[in-house]
Amino acid sequence: MPVDPLLRAMLDEAAARAAAAAEADPDAAQLSPETLRAGYRAAILAALGEDYVPAPLAEVRDTETAGVPVRIYRPEPQPQSLPAVAFAHAGGWVLGDLETHDEVCRYLSAALPAVVVAVDYRLAPEHIYPAAIDDYWSVVCWLAEHAAELGADPGRLVVAGDSAGGNMALAAALRAREAGGPPIAAQAAAYPATDLTFGYGGAPGRSYEKYAEGYGLTAAIMAWFAETCLPDPEDRASPAASPLLEEDLSGLPPAVIATAEYDPLVDEGARYAERLRAAGNNVTYLDGQSLVHGFLYYPRVSPACATARDAFTNAIRSAVTQGTRGAQGAQKGRQHVG
Repeated sequence: MPVDPLLRAMLDEAAARAAAAAEADPDAAQLSPETLRAGYRAAILAALGEDYVPAPLAEVRDTETAGVPVRIYRPEPQPQSLPAVAFAHAGGWVLGDLETHDEVCRYLSAALPAVVVAVDYRLAPEHIYPAAIDDYWSVVCWLAEHAAELGADPGRLVVAGDSAGGNMALAAALRAREAGGPPIAAQAAAYPATDLTFGYGGAPGRSYEKYAEGYGLTAAIMAWFAETCLPDPEDRASPAASPLLEEDLSGLPPAVIATAEYDPLVDEGARYAERLRAAGNNVTYLDGQSLVHGFLYYPRVSPACATARDAFTNAIRSAVTQGTRGAQGAQKGRQHVG
């Protein structure tokens, strides 16, 4: 399918603005992390539109857990036995914060419904690997211990995220298996990075070549993210950072993997879902046809993104049910969304 026309228009407008900015300021490529972060935040908020009003929830509050800043979303006014979701945001471990993914987390909290804990993990280059994944892991462990205090069920703990955050969610599921806990009911990742060596886990690098530029996230930007957060190539080759390089993917919780058709990361996301399934895990793979990287935060740009986000959420809900029943080994086929 061709790129969704509404997303194509958004990408073309962004490219035109970037070209104009580069012409006006030839040194723009050397922008500071702070400036890049502000631009990333502005772009995501712009995609929501000037008329965007945050969805009301019973509780949204900023606090600190295990020494890590978080934002807690609770959809119900009274404590309920809800799933508990530890959410890690996108941004290549360099960009992103609680504000960039506030709309996504509000949506997930209300739609699942669930208590969602968004993790404001440390960013590179100020804090390189493993600072981000350690922060996320600390919050996952804290949430497992304190879920009941938030009106959530510690037996329905979900690790979730998108892009770099999806990478960390998948890595946390592996880490929990190796550590013997905490028990994870489901793992969910939207357009995740799974191989930071860019070897594609033995799979062809077609998507990195075919969608190298022109679709938002570029192959060059992705390489810069990986090198900025993980300057040591040995770290990038570790399964803790590149889950696709883990030899044994058995005994993991039910998984939801969503990819976008026009994304450098689509091959490695699809490959990870394939390998999880081959290892006997329950996997729902959502093939986001016509979509681009980052579709979780473009529902107000394109109905196709809204549909894909709904499908991702519904699949998480189903995976949590399977995980709490101890389901392993069931296999689901590819679903087309978008």
